[in-house]
Amino acid sequence: MADENDEEVTDPNGPEDDVPMSFFDHLNELRKRLVRSALGVVLAFVGCYVFIDELRAIILKPFYESWHNVELEGAAQLQALSALETFLTDLRITVIVAIFVAGPIVFYQLWMFIAPGLYRSERNLVVPFVATSAVMFAGGGLFCYHFVVPVATDFFLQYSLNTGGGEVQIRPNFTYASYVQYETRLLLGFGAMFEFPLGVYFLAKAGIITHKTLIRHWKLMTLIFFIAGALLTPPEPVTQVLMAAPMIGLFWASVGVAYVVSKDERERVEKLEAELAAMDDDEDDA
Repeated sequence: MADENDEEVTDPNGPEDDVPMSFFDHLNELRKRLVRSALGVVLAFVGCYVFIDELRAIILKPFYESWHNVELEGAAQLQALSALETFLTDLRITVIVAIFVAGPIVFYQLWMFIAPGLYRSERNLVVPFVATSAVMFAGGGLFCYHFVVPVATDFFLQYSLNTGGGEVQIRPNFTYASYVQYETRLLLGFGAMFEFPLGVYFLAKAGIITHKTLIRHWKLMTLIFFIAGALLTPPEPVTQVLMAAPMIGLFWASVGVAYVVSKDERERVEKLEAELAAMDDDEDDA
């Protein structure tokens, strides 16, 4: 019979607490993390709505610049087709900005959800994970705002001017709601897209994938990127290509990330194979 004072022996490198969870335990944990993430977004929403005038001006700046780039007459204009359209669109702007602002909270809750399945040594990555995730998410949105939205808006305005039937000229007359919906979908899509290298990093760190795995499936991934571009952007080809092209670039950057991350594992495997080969040679000599 074991001594009652004996301490339980546990693996110090084992998963945190090593407590098995049922399916419903996982659902409850997921619900808790989602609620806390939603509260973070709500708090950010309240703070952001105070600056709605400034946020609206930032969101509409690419449209204003594109309006003058294509040399349309008069002041840049967007229509409101219903009494609530402007108010509801302002709420949409605030929600999207709040999601970016609350990014660290959301990614922290994501980390805490997956943490029980991680080893204790991996829990030290919580700060790098949260910081990198938030920066990459915001970086994707900024990249879209400064490079993709201006190009796409210039194209749509110019395309409308160059399109007509006989003596009839088609003049672009977008609504406030449709333009904001188009731009914010792009911002969220690019923010999510820029998380791809980070996901590859952790998968490679866990030994699930390597750079060879990514290279082997590059054609399939290219197809997936175009499908994702179709789902995350407005239903037209220009913004889909504008999203798919950077995603392909990020994919090949992720190949480099996986190569660097899996370097130690490759060296360990190569060392083990060399030792096994040396043992076989010794047995043959004997």
